[in-house]
Amino acid sequence: MEAPTVTALVNGVTIGFVLATMLSMGLALTPDEILASLAQRRLMAKSLLVNLAVVPLLAFAFVLAIPMATSHAVGLLVIAIAPGAPFGPKLAEISDSDVAFASGLMAVLGVGSVATIPITVALLMPAGVAADPIGIARIVVLTQLVPLLGGLWVAARSPSVAAAVHPPIQRLSTVLLVGLVALLTVAYAGEMRQLVGTGTPLVSLVVIGASILLGYALGGPATGAREVLATTTASRNVAIALLVATTSFSDPGVLAMIVAFGLLSLVVSAPVAGWWGRGSAS
Repeated sequence: MEAPTVTALVNGVTIGFVLATMLSMGLALTPDEILASLAQRRLMAKSLLVNLAVVPLLAFAFVLAIPMATSHAVGLLVIAIAPGAPFGPKLAEISDSDVAFASGLMAVLGVGSVATIPITVALLMPAGVAADPIGIARIVVLTQLVPLLGGLWVAARSPSVAAAVHPPIQRLSTVLLVGLVALLTVAYAGEMRQLVGTGTPLVSLVVIGASILLGYALGGPATGAREVLATTTASRNVAIALLVATTSFSDPGVLAMIVAFGLLSLVVSAPVAGWWGRGSAS
């Protein structure tokens, strides 16, 4: 009886976290930010390429090349195929980079990943791993696309309403994130400990580091855009990855891998952004 109860609680908190996070993202964005990002066509094309295709293929290459438990391989792939972390603009603020481009890119990735996540799940999952791309697409649409577009609609129609409701929803998202991490840590502490010594944390660090380098290399001549693409590419969307994992894969090792990757990406990306920010201020 205990396992279904824990699973149901994790699912409920995860869904609430994703809904609050995506609605908060939509409320904080403006149409001008999105249009300005889309106007940079070459930069946006390279940003979509590296986030939606290159990073998932990089993770897939490591899964093929390095022996690891199936649950860890699935977790690595699920977090790699989920782009558009909601704290991307915050990292842009820390690095004193192009915050407007970071915000617009976050929205475009949120919309684009609705199509790419189910496709990459179908193409990249290890042999023998059962996945339902149609079911995953339905989940991503309902929990990511609908609240994101709803927030964007409110922000466009009534900026004053969006400004008023955004702070409490953002706080709710933060509270749910803290609660979810605590819940996963307690419920799956054993699985988290099992990652130590497997080599998967090192693989995660290599994927994160490579994502930063690829993003910076493809970010064009403007330093601000390079820094945004670097940190955004390395910071995957833990919220939607957890939702896909909790609703599609029963092995808790998948969740442990996603949480570990998300924490490592913050540990790496935030100091890098801070270093760039100090450099621009000097």
